[in-house]
Amino acid sequence: MVSGRTRARALALLADLLDYPRPGLAAAARACRDLVARESPDAAASLASFADVVAATPPGRLEELYSGVFDLDASCYPYVGHHLLGESYRRSRFMVGLAERYRAHGFEAAGELPDHLVVVLRFLAAHPGSELAEELVAEALLPALAKMTREGGAHGHPYARVLEAVRAVLSAFWPDAAVRTELAAVGG
Repeated sequence: MVSGRTRARALALLADLLDYPRPGLAAAARACRDLVARESPDAAASLASFADVVAATPPGRLEELYSGVFDLDASCYPYVGHHLLGESYRRSRFMVGLAERYRAHGFEAAGELPDHLVVVLRFLAAHPGSELAEELVAEALLPALAKMTREGGAHGHPYARVLEAVRAVLSAFWPDAAVRTELAAVGG
């Protein structure tokens, strides 16, 4: 079982990898790979592959790749509520509820919508042992990531590796949540 500190650091690094590209991205991917390798060898392999691509890609091109996947391809929008509820009143209610629950834990979304994948990962990094963390993983993150990796235009794209790694890491860190998600997916 991974320690709470290691879990928090790995989640923070995953959030960094899915944020807009910045210098040090390849190093962050390698650091995350090292943290999750024992719990999720598949995630570690995906992160190693991503680090290699990032190291070989000029920064401007990496920014274009990022925007192409997360800004221009609706199947990969980085908003959890979008994948679960579409652009609806229910998503608005979901975001309001999420923001309220964040505040109750002393966490703020910091200039981004509360259902942004990076924000949710940063919340998990700050509060990995909370009941809300497991609930978010089981009922929101894993189902949204399943859609993004199954339906997304990111297939064959470097960021697809990060999305797959996040899904694998969350399943490894919260195995009970992963089982709940799978049972819900098959109607059980």
